[in-house]
Amino acid sequence: MDNLFEPKILTFLCNWCSYAGADLAGVSRFQYPPNIRVIRTMCSGRVDPTQVIEGLRSGFDSVFVFGCHFGDCHYLEGNYHTARRMQLVRQLLELAGIGPDRLQLRWVSAAEGQLFADYVTELTELTRELGPLRASRWQLPLAAVQRACNSPRLRWLLGMDRQLTEKQNVYEQRLDADAFQDLLRQCAKLEYQQALLVEALQDGPKTVRQMAALTGLPVYCVSLRLNDLERTGQADLLEYEGTSPKFRLMAA
Repeated sequence: MDNLFEPKILTFLCNWCSYAGADLAGVSRFQYPPNIRVIRTMCSGRVDPTQVIEGLRSGFDSVFVFGCHFGDCHYLEGNYHTARRMQLVRQLLELAGIGPDRLQLRWVSAAEGQLFADYVTELTELTRELGPLRASRWQLPLAAVQRACNSPRLRWLLGMDRQLTEKQNVYEQRLDADAFQDLLRQCAKLEYQQALLVEALQDGPKTVRQMAALTGLPVYCVSLRLNDLERTGQADLLEYEGTSPKFRLMAA
């Protein structure tokens, strides 16, 4: 069956460069696989991480994001925002066990029709090798990744990346870029684990061991993240099932 697999790929193209590059590939009759389904955006910076995950949850096997080369963005820094956001999404997909290769980011100018065709060919073949995503199997992890992408803490960190690493604060301090990436990875892991538990509790109260079995997280990790959720008012102890505490989501 997998030998007959033809991937369905959601592709975001920025209006000024990559969409024009795709148009050039078309009028120049450059050949590339017909597996992509295109959404045209004014800037790659308008592609929100939640839109990427929604694409995967909706049945697409991969998502491609194409933007302008650095320095060529019509909105100055839109593609810098894209690079940071898509890197975070790839990290979250890796944490979820889905793998980062389901999301690919490439830069193409309006004059690079052949490069666009080459990228689509290369990435379609990569998706074909990965096989079908089968979103129903990954329903819980994908929902958790989407929830984590909406985390205010992660969004704030992404928005402050260049401010914290390239410019000085009021104390004339600058954060090392590697240290910032380590901080972002740690926060992404914590937010994903919390999101997993929130999604696991959506259909009713559960014990720690039930949540551990459902999410694949260790029991100790589930206990720690539940403490975080209780502290922020997102979950609460409902009752005891024998000697096991049972937790529920708090009303939003």
